[in-house]
This record gives sequence, structure tokens and C-alpha cells, in this order.
Amino acid sequence: MSFNIPQTLWNARIPLHVTHPASPTTPFITSIPRFSYLALLIPRLSTFFNSPCSSFHFEDVQLRNLAVGLLVDLYQPSLPWRLTVNDGVGWDIADTFLNCVKEQLEKMTDPAQADFIRNGNANQIMKMSKENTTQLWNAVIDNDHSSFNRINSRLLNAPTALKHIPIRIYIPTTAQPDSSTPVPSEHATFKVIQSLVPATSSDRRPKLLGQALKEMLPGLFPSSRDPILAKVVMHGAGVPFDAPLEELMREAAYPDGWLCLVVNVM
Repeated sequence: MSFNIPQTLWNARIPLHVTHPASPTTPFITSIPRFSYLALLIPRLSTFFNSPCSSFHFEDVQLRNLAVGLLVDLYQPSLPWRLTVNDGVGWDIADTFLNCVKEQLEKMTDPAQADFIRNGNANQIMKMSKENTTQLWNAVIDNDHSSFNRINSRLLNAPTALKHIPIRIYIPTTAQPDSSTPVPSEHATFKVIQSLVPATSSDRRPKLLGQALKEMLPGLFPSSRDPILAKVVMHGAGVPFDAPLEELMREAAYPDGWLCLVVNVM
């Protein structure tokens, strides 16, 4: 390819316009990498507004602590993204990359889960030293793809064959996935679909995105070749159904190891 896709994604930034109810006319203007997290701005925002800050809201919806790029794909805001920050219910970050690395992977959270799904075990990530896990986390904080890739490549290139693809599909609640269960709007405006997706098909060829979508959500994706009722977005762009899942995982997974796709109903 003519350009480095992972580096391009790491370089992408989202412009932000953040206000606090106590200072509605004094916005905090910045930009943040797509692969970063809003929570990393909390210390700066608390200092800037001279007030405690613990949660972000977009149009009265409290945002989950997901990667910024994924949040943008989910909510599709106009840019700069106008957010409100305030002191409220603390975020539960136990299921994110943040908490996992900071606790040196003592819990089976996202990166370890992704490793387990890829290889059938989490040996690769559990064998990492404290120094390596700290370096991995610091690379995310610094948005340093080169440093991140030096360590992450060990996780992606395990000595055993790739078994499954760590994939999560995010569906806005306005879309109706198979066997859907309503989600309270005050907690989330999307659902997450996750299942074991083999890296290869029954004929041992690489599993394609369209095949996985049809298997996971046949009601929304009746065809494995073309988007008929819905399409998927990743990093702000549509994804072709004939894209091999392993290539997508290696090129475009988030730092926690997960390939995250957002459904847009047509």
C-alpha cells in the first residue's frame, strides 16, 4: 500500500469544544487523537475550569469511556465536537484499556480478552513484563504508534495460529439487531454485539467481513456480499464487505486489541 494505515489512524485527531456549566462562555479548545480517551483530559479540564470534572456529556447523554474515535463513529457529531464536562457519577473504567494496563493486567479485561480470543489463551499478554505493560500504556498516553507497535506486534504474532478475531459491533438503539433488548437511554444509546468469529471460513480461506456480519446479525445483514439494510463504519469510513477480518484487525484495531465496527441502518 502507498501509505501506512495504522500510523495514519494514530495521527488522526478529533477537535473538541468543551464547556462547563459554571463557565458556559469560556470553552476549552483542543484536539485529541482518535485512539485516545476523553478521561485523559480530566486533570487539564479540572484545572482550566477550576472545578471538579468527572464525566462528559454530549446532548445530555453521559459518554462511556470508549476510545474517542469509536465515540465519534457512534454519535457522528459535527466537528468540533461540543461536549459538556461536569462532576457527576464516576466512570466505571474496569472494562477499558485504561484500567487494564494501569493494574498491570491483574484482571481479565479488554487487551487480555482480545489476546485470549485471538489465540485461545492469554499467554502472550500475561508473559509481558511490568516494564512492557507500562510502556504500552505510556505509548497510548503519548499517542506514540512506533513505541506501541514494538510491543503490540508480539501480541499479534503469537507462535500459534490465529484462531478468532476480537470483534465488537456497536449498534445504535434506533437500529434493531436480532434478539434485541432495550437499553435505558440514560446509560447508553447503543448495544454491543460480540461473539467468537473464526479467522478462517470452513474452506480455510480468510474470513471476510461480510461473512462475519451475516453470521452475527443476519437480520441486518442478509447478504454477505453487499450492504442491503445496513452498513458498517470504522474510523469514520465505510468498510467493504470483502475485506479479510485478519487484515482489518492487524491494520485498524484499537489499542485494546479489538476491531470495533458501528452499524448505520440505511
